[in-house]
Amino acid sequence: MVFQIPENIAPECYPMAWLVDTWQGAGVLEYESIPAAGYLHELIIDNDLGGPYLRVRSDIWIAEEPAGAVDKEIPGGIMFDQLTKGQLWSSMSGYLRATPGSEARDGVTMIEATSASPAGHAMTWAGLIKGPQLQLQADAIAATPTASDFGGARIMGGLVNSDLFMAYDMAAFGLEMASYMAGRLSRA
Repeated sequence: MVFQIPENIAPECYPMAWLVDTWQGAGVLEYESIPAAGYLHELIIDNDLGGPYLRVRSDIWIAEEPAGAVDKEIPGGIMFDQLTKGQLWSSMSGYLRATPGSEARDGVTMIEATSASPAGHAMTWAGLIKGPQLQLQADAIAATPTASDFGGARIMGGLVNSDLFMAYDMAAFGLEMASYMAGRLSRA
């Protein structure tokens, strides 16, 4: 499949244009204090406002089926349809942009992002995009007085056979950075 830049997207967003769409999929989350669980993920990334940034919305539900029901070999959209949404686990809204004033070098574009969640965390992120691959590292984290202890996060993603494979690592609850969730999403 040859990717075409969506119509009316701001030129500053071209390096990130491959992300623009509604994505649906599934994966497994697990952390030292959180038992393994299957999850369903809906990720909406758009440039509908026409600015030099992408708008991001992420919602994750725990699957009613056990973690073993998630087959990572099956395209994300098919797994999304085969699992049942249970409890809403997390939501996040934010923005992603190419770092203003930076020039792409050797196909690498520096990017930055902001995100906020109703769990009480707001974060800034820094990272890069190289072709259909991205990496982001939490740069600064602000928390409300009742938010859980959260020390850091890292997101890695990339297109493989038209699916978006994503991994999210975190340092939370006083623990070191470790794998938290990994999933596969398809364009809806």
